[in-house]
Amino acid sequence: MLHVEIKNEAQGRVRPMARHDVSVVAAMIQRLGGPALCADIAALDAELRAAASRRRGLVAERFGYVVGYALMTTDEAGNALHLQQLFVIEGSRGRGLGRALVEAAADLAREMGHRRVRADAPAEAPHARSFYHALGFVESGGEPLLRLA
Repeated sequence: MLHVEIKNEAQGRVRPMARHDVSVVAAMIQRLGGPALCADIAALDAELRAAASRRRGLVAERFGYVVGYALMTTDEAGNALHLQQLFVIEGSRGRGLGRALVEAAADLAREMGHRRVRADAPAEAPHARSFYHALGFVESGGEPLLRLA
């Protein structure tokens, strides 16, 4: 089971998204003006829980509160994990939680037998692209790509 500890509770930790996290994550996405995929919390919950689902979720928490998340899907060919959304609230940034979410996503991809992690980072979001590049992602087909060992 995935569980990435950082230094202490003040720094935070990353764990798989649980059922009780879905409404919190959906609210974060809605506040950010995110995609309609979270407009229906019950549908997102069902998709995350379905045995054959291609969607996965991770959360970052500090002091027992969810302060960030990562939503991913596997690609059709089954050889890459697609990191579609990654977010950490402003007051919890700079503590390594974004990096920990990406590392946990890479660990999950390895456990699933994938060779790559692709990240959504639009060209108009240079800070996001720089973040992924600092973690070892390279440009491939216009998007950041991490090849897994």
